[in-house]
Amino acid sequence: MIRNSIELKDVCGRLVSGGFAALDTEFVWRSTNRPKLALVQLGAEDGTSWAEDCLLALDPAPLADLLRDPATVKTLHDAQQDLDHLYHYTGAKPVNVFDTQLAAAFAGLPAGMSLQKLVAETLDVCLPKTETTTDWMQRPLTEAQMAYALDDVRYLGEVRTELLARADKLGTRAWLEEEMARYDNPDLYGDLDPEEAWRRVKCGRVRLDGRGFAVLRALAAVRERTARDWNLPKTWLADDLSLAEMAADLESDAGRLRFRHRLRNRGQRDTLASFFATAVRAAKDLPEEDWPENPRPHYMKEVCDAATEALEWLRARAEEVHVDASVIASRAVLTAWIDNPEDMENPLARGWRHAVAGRDIAEKFQV
Repeated sequence: MIRNSIELKDVCGRLVSGGFAALDTEFVWRSTNRPKLALVQLGAEDGTSWAEDCLLALDPAPLADLLRDPATVKTLHDAQQDLDHLYHYTGAKPVNVFDTQLAAAFAGLPAGMSLQKLVAETLDVCLPKTETTTDWMQRPLTEAQMAYALDDVRYLGEVRTELLARADKLGTRAWLEEEMARYDNPDLYGDLDPEEAWRRVKCGRVRLDGRGFAVLRALAAVRERTARDWNLPKTWLADDLSLAEMAADLESDAGRLRFRHRLRNRGQRDTLASFFATAVRAAKDLPEEDWPENPRPHYMKEVCDAATEALEWLRARAEEVHVDASVIASRAVLTAWIDNPEDMENPLARGWRHAVAGRDIAEKFQV
């Protein structure tokens, strides 16, 4: 366990010298807007592993330098969430990232594998998962907790080596490396723009028109900003379905909005209701040209039918090139590409995806 800033600096320096760092985090997320980090696990390529005790308020500067170092490959499993936590902890936007979960999809393995399954598949090592619901804020940690935490980084060097060897054998390494470069995009890290929060709202079966989406955008922005200001989980203020229902009910009085929440303070509840009501009134009056674009476009039947055929073709193509089909394109991406093969923002329009599938789909499934 790393318990002081000098030890953290020494470990990070060793990892930078070796050009490799395995990383993981353990956190608790109960009643705050962002999770509270309990541990940051670090591992060398040879399997030597450490855990920084984040409850001791160590200086994260050495860890920030490690994340920024372009010559050190940062290896994580299912990297995005951990990198997001590490960014908020250190202020550093990482470069040269290797995601073992993503890499598996280019090594002849299914996308989305858990670390436990991937380690078993590649190294024939069985990781115990006895601490999945443990309390990482307790001190001292038990031996079982420490073993579990360190196991999450102990094998990542070997797993990376095996995945790259398999990708080399299958001829997919260049695509894998191109895909990893997406983690170098600095726009991936930092707080979500409140005006874009509506795109992540799950509306269930609620259907909205253009004005409804304008109201949803306003409501989601209010929830995002207020949750940060009050340091509360945003779903405590209102769940997604409540936002969608308020956005759909445009005929009702904005002052009588109803939403499901977990606020115990009546003053907070009344203040939030006022915020929501103000947002609804303003959004309802927006002219049509200021409405957001419908994120769920309706396609002609011919396009949908072609997308169904193209999806079958894509699955066969994925088997030929040894890349999981879900990594190449989702049905939504595929349908949008068939509807508009001139859209250069579509993932199938560029890079390895265009070479592997995008070009052929545009030619074979024209509508």
